[in-house]
Amino acid sequence: MRRLLSIFVVAVLAAGIATAGSVKPDKKFKMRIAVAPLNWGDGNWDGWMVPIEFRNAIHEKLQKKLVDTGRFIVLERAALEALMQEQAIKEQNTGQSMKGKIIPAQVLVQGKVTDFEMSRSSTGGGINVGGIGRVGGGVAQAKMSMNVRIFNVDTSELIATEDAAGKASRAGFRFDGNHRTAYANFEQFERTPLGEATTQAVDKAVEKILAKMDKTPWSCRIADFDAGSKEITINAGSEVGVSVGDTFDVYKVSRVIKDPETGEILGSRTAKVGTIKVTEVDKKYSFATIVSGEGFESGQIVREISK
Repeated sequence: MRRLLSIFVVAVLAAGIATAGSVKPDKKFKMRIAVAPLNWGDGNWDGWMVPIEFRNAIHEKLQKKLVDTGRFIVLERAALEALMQEQAIKEQNTGQSMKGKIIPAQVLVQGKVTDFEMSRSSTGGGINVGGIGRVGGGVAQAKMSMNVRIFNVDTSELIATEDAAGKASRAGFRFDGNHRTAYANFEQFERTPLGEATTQAVDKAVEKILAKMDKTPWSCRIADFDAGSKEITINAGSEVGVSVGDTFDVYKVSRVIKDPETGEILGSRTAKVGTIKVTEVDKKYSFATIVSGEGFESGQIVREISK
């Protein structure tokens, strides 16, 4: 009996040693993403020039729903503008940033509206409303579609492209007039079939982004490396779920693969530099020590260790 107990204790201790310092299997880090404003083309849809305040509200709805999943931290507008500027000045030969600064996002989400309309079939009836048109007495069918593209911020590589659409209809709803006048505010618009279709499309876009990102390893960057003390600072902290004892692998981009005809970045190759272990955590950054490897530098990629 004592021998069996000793074997059990040894097994437990061995298991503890094997997993010590690693990230728990069920642990999920929040991914930092940037969401660009939706591309509405010229803004004229279904004979209606969509107000800029409506476009902003739909963009904010997409951001909020991503945050509400509990899996993302969305960049604020100022940081997003800096990111967009950074992406615009990628060096042609290497694909790396000319400014060399650390961008606080892993992926960039860009959406383009591909359909936004409400068709109306008349069944008679309805009433005339001055300055708006005829309301009621029909069936309204609305649809809203968007194409969402997800880019790797580090390389500008296209990770995925997804389509999301919503449809809604309502009997007894007829509208023949000026959209801008009828939709006095965004809350009123959301209660219309077109508003409901828009919410559906946004919800589906969030579902598809979440599904794709769940298959993408979490990463951040080395913000600073002190060659003297060998201390490493990463640009991720407690707000994304990093805690003392977490270990990560560090990689450097060894090659960027580009289409010779279009210049589009098709992918990249990375090489492992080593492994680090977190020793101290702040809200937005953490300190770590080197477990193995050499050649660490600021800007290198820090990834969660594959399970």
